[in-house]
Amino acid sequence: MNKASGFTLIELMITISIFAILIGIGVPSYQSTVQQSRIDDASTLINNALNYAKNTAMAHNRMLYMTASNNTLTLATSMTAAAEIINKTTVTTDTSSTLSFTAPGTATIIFRANGTIAKGNTIRYCTSDSGITMAVGINGDTVTTPVSC
Repeated sequence: MNKASGFTLIELMITISIFAILIGIGVPSYQSTVQQSRIDDASTLINNALNYAKNTAMAHNRMLYMTASNNTLTLATSMTAAAEIINKTTVTTDTSSTLSFTAPGTATIIFRANGTIAKGNTIRYCTSDSGITMAVGINGDTVTTPVSC
């Protein structure tokens, strides 16, 4: 007797069903991993921008001003339109991300010539439905807290 080799329809359906279940379990986990990676990248960029501003203020022995607009941290020599822009750090990891200062009435972080900050502030970064707040202390140190956006 010649027996045909191959898979039966039932075997193929069971295999495809198991594969679909595994994909269904894995995709949400992957999405949350990607989102957390975006938040971690943004946190690193923000910390690097703050450290750069602090070190530059001390190296040049002058006050510097950091503002947040359109997901970009801008470091400049003054608050006027004619100010020299020293550095721009864009913190956009996807199209739905937002970056802002959240301290009321404080849209600027002022770095003194000795590297301290004139007044503490809070930076908020959100992507999709989660994000972080970074409380910036007067020494430029940050405390990061996860938040829902």
